[in-house]
Amino acid sequence: MRNRLAPLLWSAHRLVRAVRPAPAGSFRILLFHDVAETDLPAFAALLSHLADSRRLIGPAEAEAMLAGNAWNGGRLPCLLSFDDGFASNRVLADTLLAEYGARALFFVCPGLMALDHDRQRQAIVANIHDGKGAADDRSLMGWDDLEHLRAHGHVIGNHTMDHLRLTRLTPAQQAEQVGEAARILSSRLEATDWFAYTFGDIDSVDASALSEIARHHRFCRSGIRGANHRAVHPLALRADHVDLASPPAWRSLAAEGGLDPLYRHQRARLDAMAYTAQYSPTSV
Repeated sequence: MRNRLAPLLWSAHRLVRAVRPAPAGSFRILLFHDVAETDLPAFAALLSHLADSRRLIGPAEAEAMLAGNAWNGGRLPCLLSFDDGFASNRVLADTLLAEYGARALFFVCPGLMALDHDRQRQAIVANIHDGKGAADDRSLMGWDDLEHLRAHGHVIGNHTMDHLRLTRLTPAQQAEQVGEAARILSSRLEATDWFAYTFGDIDSVDASALSEIARHHRFCRSGIRGANHRAVHPLALRADHVDLASPPAWRSLAAEGGLDPLYRHQRARLDAMAYTAQYSPTSV
């Protein structure tokens, strides 16, 4: 059904955007995880399209736009974002991202990085995949990989210590998952302004967690679809997951905001929590 509807929805979205464009100064954050070898052609096509239309931005440009600075490139720029710290991300950064001069956000879990290979494989299933599926040969990046990424202009963000769902934890446990990861990242690399909460949906974060996140970071990225601009709270940034295995029309629909209406209530809930949270970020 999704594949059949995608072209119609994509055409309808383009008509709506022609008469009702995104707010001035908007940008989107595109969300990826492990990019499988079979998905590389789709990712390369998307990257080429964004580069050709002068729509690729890095974390520094995104931060400037959130502060109200204008973007002088193409319409509705996009920031690339990768969750969980899979080893494939390093390969992608050194190949396709380097080819197009793209700078991205990489969110990692220091606690999972510290595990040996066998325990890490099990933790990927239990924590990252929430117990779904079986262990495979995928692994996570190490500190040398993160230092390499940072040296090449990418930004490393906090994704909690162990990729646990924050709403299942007590406030003390939330503080450990957020704050200890921030401390380790700061000691091994440098303090990071960026955090992405695990799983990304509206039921995986609460005001208590956002308050803890704000103690250590300036920005919190969700997995809730929508455009970002100066009026969006820094703790309630939106992101659009792009399923690279889906047909081209569906990928375009996801990346261009065609699915935004389905997430209106989630955005409203996230905004309300962000404004309730204590927002006073400090250095870690």
